[in-house]
Amino acid sequence: MSVKKLQVIGHRGLPSLYPENTIPSLVAAAQLGVDAIEFDVHPTRDGQLVVTHDATLERCSNGHGRVRDMSLAELRELDFGSWKNSAFAGARIPTLEEAIEAILAVRPGMFLLVELKDASEDVALQVLDYLRRRELMSQVMALSFHTRLMKLYRELEPTLPLQGFPDRYVKEPLPDAYDIINKTCIWTNEITAEEVAFFHARDIAVDVCPVDNAEALDKVLPCGMDSITTNAANVILPILKQRGLR
Repeated sequence: MSVKKLQVIGHRGLPSLYPENTIPSLVAAAQLGVDAIEFDVHPTRDGQLVVTHDATLERCSNGHGRVRDMSLAELRELDFGSWKNSAFAGARIPTLEEAIEAILAVRPGMFLLVELKDASEDVALQVLDYLRRRELMSQVMALSFHTRLMKLYRELEPTLPLQGFPDRYVKEPLPDAYDIINKTCIWTNEITAEEVAFFHARDIAVDVCPVDNAEALDKVLPCGMDSITTNAANVILPILKQRGLR
């Protein structure tokens, strides 16, 4: 049985080696040759957009509290690198613009997966406005666990690629969710060929996350997904190339 070539998405950049969602992590993934880079967006108290995964600061910085309760200047004072390794001490949280510009400086045509972590429609519209002004709509896919935000984007941008998630992953599933999205993402420990076939029958592409080593790759390959999202592109890309999947 022939196996199709797999797209590889760098999850928060290259977090196996760098602090996730920081400029070094995003740039390293671009340099390594992934097909796309995924990152997460939150608002600040003063209306800026920053790239970080968690709504709170404790896991990935020396700060405390919620990202949205801090100004950008206050967030800039925090260390987003030392939690990973002392070699990254002083790494700062990037704005959405800084993150994208750093990636595009390395790979101008890089495909970007922009995840809306905040539930606010105003923030979603702010992100969309930036992507439009930067003329990035042809190389962006938006994704969110907030399905109503994906529905909003579909109404405003009928051709924008959208990624959602299976209903069981979202807090407020919509009856027409699978009519809105172009792609979904299933966890590595849950994916089955049957569920992939379910989505493919609805013309929805399937990603699986995370795939960080050969064991995980062996588990998911028979399922027939379209792409893999990895925290360890430095590990996965050579394996795929060796197997003729790149």
